[in-house]
Amino acid sequence: MIKDGYNSMIYIQENSDDPMYLQIYYQIKEDIVQGNIVPEERLPGIRTLAQTLGIARNTVSRAYAQLAVEGYAESRHGSGFFVLDVSNKVTERNYVTQDTDILSDERLKLKQSVCLYDFQYGGLPHEQFPFKLWRKYTSQILLSSQKDVVNQYPDKQGDLLLRQEIKKYLHRSRGMICLEEQIIIGSGLHYSLDILCKILFKENNTIAMEEPGYNGARDVFINNNYNLYPIPANKDGIILSSIHCSGACAAYVTPSHQFPYGTVMPIYQRKELLNWAIDNDAYIIEDDYDSELRYDANPVPSLHSLDIDDRTIYIGTFSKSLSPSVRVNYMVLPVRLLTRYYSLFRSYNSPVSWLTQRVLADYMRDGNYERHVRKMCLTYKRRHDVLVREATKLFGSKVILYGRGAGLHFVLVFSGGEEQEWLINQAEKVGVKVYPMIPFWNERNACPKNVIFLGYSLLSEQEIRRGIALLQSAWFGVLP
Repeated sequence: MIKDGYNSMIYIQENSDDPMYLQIYYQIKEDIVQGNIVPEERLPGIRTLAQTLGIARNTVSRAYAQLAVEGYAESRHGSGFFVLDVSNKVTERNYVTQDTDILSDERLKLKQSVCLYDFQYGGLPHEQFPFKLWRKYTSQILLSSQKDVVNQYPDKQGDLLLRQEIKKYLHRSRGMICLEEQIIIGSGLHYSLDILCKILFKENNTIAMEEPGYNGARDVFINNNYNLYPIPANKDGIILSSIHCSGACAAYVTPSHQFPYGTVMPIYQRKELLNWAIDNDAYIIEDDYDSELRYDANPVPSLHSLDIDDRTIYIGTFSKSLSPSVRVNYMVLPVRLLTRYYSLFRSYNSPVSWLTQRVLADYMRDGNYERHVRKMCLTYKRRHDVLVREATKLFGSKVILYGRGAGLHFVLVFSGGEEQEWLINQAEKVGVKVYPMIPFWNERNACPKNVIFLGYSLLSEQEIRRGIALLQSAWFGVLP
């Protein structure tokens, strides 16, 4: 209980269904709406309120952040949070009386759906982006003679300097030998695959693809009228034996970190796949996502580096290592496909802005990208290790984690047979969001019922601990 900064009280009920930050948020919001706190009045300092209530500062900070997002208060640098005027005098109108029972039900649903810890996959924490260096290189380029090309259409394959830096980086990090003429800069995997579908299209128009596999790639193939031939994948890896009768013109695989199970394709399978491509006049589409994010060993050699017959189409991205919103990826085409590429796309322009490409080229040239990747690996390794440690401690043998040692996600398999729909609903009740595995199956009925998908890139180590503890209580009914 506290009385500090305005004429009202805040009560924390430890046995409430609402998290503490929501209790604070609701009470302050109500006082603002009722006029008990007037506009421009300063809310108690975060540290002061936390100490008085005997709770963590993050709890108060989260409550204040929610008030700010909804427009009830605003943060002023160095001064704290101040109440805003929420009166609606200009647009006041007479409202039709509503059924209060319905409104109460809706409020209850909103409370229950509040997400405290989101184990999503794909996003990266904003603080990891190299803002200072990015701003520095942007300014340098715009003030240099390079700016002369800012109003010109970019090369369809992408900025030459960036392609040269990618070529050198791939040689150092993935053991690849290629020419900058083989590299095509794209605005994401979907863009690259869309181009590839048009280059590869044959009468059989069949693509072999891991099942389960990345649904984003699957959608591109289907949208381009390809038939999918499944390559079975499970916790032990992919089963290649069936590919020999597929009649596919290409196979899409994620050998460095199979999506979603996280396995690494062993060397004998890599050679088998390369031999299949040679014997069947086919190609391998190597999606090398997450290849830099290995925590238990050095990155494994790429398929492309083992290919002696120019059959591998290599696709890499900056989305997981730098930022998904920068929208830059790249594809290395076999020399034998370049003529068809030039024929089909001679009038195209690069979809990525010249400035973004040139900034990234300079950033890579000075060694900053590789330093950034090493830093990211250390950060994510700590989060990876915390999640493994907490899950092992709290779940025990009830849950098996797959995908250790690399990437930004795990697959959780429940030995007791708990089903994913129930698991997701129970997690939501305690403010934790986890995800189904069903979207990664083309044949959805084949998806095991006792698996869920868990990413961790957006959560801090402390948030991972708290989230896992809440999942323990939600799934197994035991408060840690």
